[in-house]
Amino acid sequence: MSLSLLSKNHHKWIRRLHQKKYRLEEKAFIAEGLNSLQSAMEMTHHPVKEVIVEKNYAESIKNCISDDIPVYTCSKKEMESISTEETPQGIIIICSETEFSFDELEKNPSNNLLYLDKVSDPGNLGTILRTAAWFDMKQILLSPFSVDLFNTKVVRASAGAIFGMEIYQSIDFDRLFQFAKRKNYKLTAAVPEGGIPINRWKKTRKNILLLGHEAKGLSKEIIEQADQRISIPSQGNVESLNLAIAAAIILYEIAGR
Repeated sequence: MSLSLLSKNHHKWIRRLHQKKYRLEEKAFIAEGLNSLQSAMEMTHHPVKEVIVEKNYAESIKNCISDDIPVYTCSKKEMESISTEETPQGIIIICSETEFSFDELEKNPSNNLLYLDKVSDPGNLGTILRTAAWFDMKQILLSPFSVDLFNTKVVRASAGAIFGMEIYQSIDFDRLFQFAKRKNYKLTAAVPEGGIPINRWKKTRKNILLLGHEAKGLSKEIIEQADQRISIPSQGNVESLNLAIAAAIILYEIAGR
């Protein structure tokens, strides 16, 4: 592993990647920490372009990085400037964004798919990705107007899961609906109340789980076109479940049957 000093221009370029418009232009995004680096190196969906490491942390990465990846060192002050975290972990990874085409999904879809409609909170999206990966669901579809997949909070909350998943972006529901009918999937809409209780839900062989916006839920149009609706029965007096928690409960039910 050869090391180079981080230049001022390079420093400015990394700072720009904090903004979505520059990430889109450069087709690159930021991840941070040793765990993210290890995940990115083990999985190939979003290849590592380069690594920036605080001088005191250089030794910690030498065994998990290949020789062909450029590594730049910087001071603690510089790391604090380019990091997206309040308490930097001393390691920043710049990764290439890989875009997955819906045509690729058509060729080899999994039996269980997850469709997220207009999820807006980056922490929720990242946590849902992490949970889906735990239950070995690796093909996720995002609707138009969802939060930016490569928002640094999404990447952080995914805890490395984003590097091993096929995530299809800006998929409108009409296209998903036609795909489901063609491939014999059941569209299952998660609704706050009025659906089949999750513990009585009879899972079919091929399912697409539909989850909606944190506050608004799924649109009326999507709910009406779903084959079935499921709900998580409440046993207390709390108004609603956090979206990521609800997703975890439902994904557990899908995986456990």
